[in-house]
Amino acid sequence: MNEYLLGNYAPVTKEINETDLKVTGNIPKDLSGLLLRNGPNPMSALNEETHHWFIGQGMLHGIRLDSGNALWYKNKSVDGNDSIANTSVISHAGKIYAIVEAGGYPVEIDQELNSLNTKPFYGDENKGFTAHPKLDPNTGELHAMCYDYANKFETIDYVVIDKNGSHKKTQTIPFETRSMLHECAITENYVLVLDLSVTFSLERLGGGYFPFAWDDNHQSRIGLLDRNDESQDVRWFEIDRTYFFHTFNAYEDKNGDVVVSATAYDRLFDKDRNGPFTESSPHLTRWILDLKSGSAKSEQLDDRSIEFPRIHPDLVSKSNQFGYALASSNSKKPDFKEIVKYDFVNDSSEVYEYGSGNFGAEPVFVPSEGGNDEDEGYLLSLVYDQDTDKSDLIILNAQELSSGPLAKIHLPQRVPFGFHGDWINI
Repeated sequence: MNEYLLGNYAPVTKEINETDLKVTGNIPKDLSGLLLRNGPNPMSALNEETHHWFIGQGMLHGIRLDSGNALWYKNKSVDGNDSIANTSVISHAGKIYAIVEAGGYPVEIDQELNSLNTKPFYGDENKGFTAHPKLDPNTGELHAMCYDYANKFETIDYVVIDKNGSHKKTQTIPFETRSMLHECAITENYVLVLDLSVTFSLERLGGGYFPFAWDDNHQSRIGLLDRNDESQDVRWFEIDRTYFFHTFNAYEDKNGDVVVSATAYDRLFDKDRNGPFTESSPHLTRWILDLKSGSAKSEQLDDRSIEFPRIHPDLVSKSNQFGYALASSNSKKPDFKEIVKYDFVNDSSEVYEYGSGNFGAEPVFVPSEGGNDEDEGYLLSLVYDQDTDKSDLIILNAQELSSGPLAKIHLPQRVPFGFHGDWINI
């Protein structure tokens, strides 16, 4: 049986709208908004042998909070704009979007989780986007690296969406390696192009499998694309063969070098054609790209298996002290047993354990209202309880993880292990 169709990986079949939510503890009154989470939730019959965790129609799960109250939980499939949009959800310029990579269209979502048939960013024209744009906190612009190998086999696009939600520019870049371009990162002056060792595979596609595979022959490298001068070619820095879906952050240090940290795998999508976790553990790794010498050096900063990193959203592209991630004890069958908070300045960490039989999802950091310190805020995480076969939303004080949840909001059904979410201020 395919592991990604069992337990809390399995899709849910009911769409629920529940307004009578039980709450344990006290929801902070400055948390007024909507927590949204997205992930694949295939509803039709599947081929168990070839099914990959990343495949299936997107489903949104939302919890609306207001001034210390939990108003509702609901879940709805993403079904607008001819797109599965199953990977993440963001807000930009007052609107909400479900998004996906590889040519899939973004889907506008209203505050009740309904999918709309608008054409985001481009006016009357539909164009694909990415699963992981980066919002520049200084300019309010979205930066994205977009690929669509079905239609553009040897190029990718660097796309900028302005602070008002309209397309600003597209810069096409040669990219014959066709690696899986899941993520990007930005600094003050550069966009990072992540050309890593998982590449498009015609053999996998022809067999009905997810069409990306580990490529021992492909040299991993990180490219720096000048954000301000389109005449400059991408400057490439070779690194050890690796793949990472997610960066914590990137920034330029006092020497002018580029520092990027991510959750890096030594190998994946090689023997296992259905998911990412069985071949190596993802570890916190940092690279420093020396612009003077053109070389890169790396360092693994932790032995724990971690994924789904987050930081304070106002520090994207800037030096940050704190980061948050899910930690797991077993890469062969991850248990997502705890949240780890990293202090990168003091080289230390703190852990919150979900508890026996409880398995967590991406911790979303929400700054507290009027907060001054970088870690002054809350961590929101959906937690699956194996005994009840349901999920809770927990709210932690990010400065005092050991104190446990400030509040638990008990949901009427489980939320499958999906991918990414965000806090939407309403």
